Amino acid sequence: MADSKSTIFKLLAAAAAVALLGFVGYEAVSVALARAATPEIFARYEAETDNGAKPPAGLSGERIETLLKVQDPSFWTHGGVDWSAPLATTVTQSIVKRLYFEDFKPGFAKIRQTLIAQFAVGPLTSKNAQLAAFIDVNGFDGASRKWFGKPLAELGDEEFLSLVATNNSPNDYAPGTQANAERVRRIEKYLAGLCQRQGFADVWLEGCKD
Repeated sequence: MADSKSTIFKLLAAAAAVALLGFVGYEAVSVALARAATPEIFARYEAETDNGAKPPAGLSGERIETLLKVQDPSFWTHGGVDWSAPLATTVTQSIVKRLYFEDFKPGFAKIRQTLIAQFAVGPLTSKNAQLAAFIDVNGFDGASRKWFGKPLAELGDEEFLSLVATNNSPNDYAPGTQANAERVRRIEKYLAGLCQRQGFADVWLEGCKD
């Protein structure tokens, strides 16, 4: 009986090892394919930013820093993933979700998203091209025209903050709603140094509630 249990255990362990190796191999191939595709995917964004030498059109340096302070505070220093807050979604990971997946679903796709951000997009693209892609895939200019009737570059400061406040959930935080106004208030407090986020993953700025 003991020998039978030992045999079953060994078979299960071997099956688990094979499954793990298969998973690792699949993800390695996914990353390799992503690396091969990345130059073409980002060609337009690199061209727009002069191969990373200038910021994306429509945003001043001050507004870029405002956006990053709210969305991804360590953007300039991480390699695609903020390993101090692995559950947070960086700007780079957000781009990967939109450009490398046809139908992203949480779970194993999150692992692939993280690997592609760290080993494909992070090392193979410039930071300014990533920002240009982020602005594009999240529809900032289109949202600006929809809600404020003008392009992103022409927004006033309050309008821009209202737009930033919608980014993680535009259906629930649309400009003009109470939810948007509340999040703008939190962002203003945070930018003024009057409160702190509860870790880097706190994109909703729960630490800035009254």
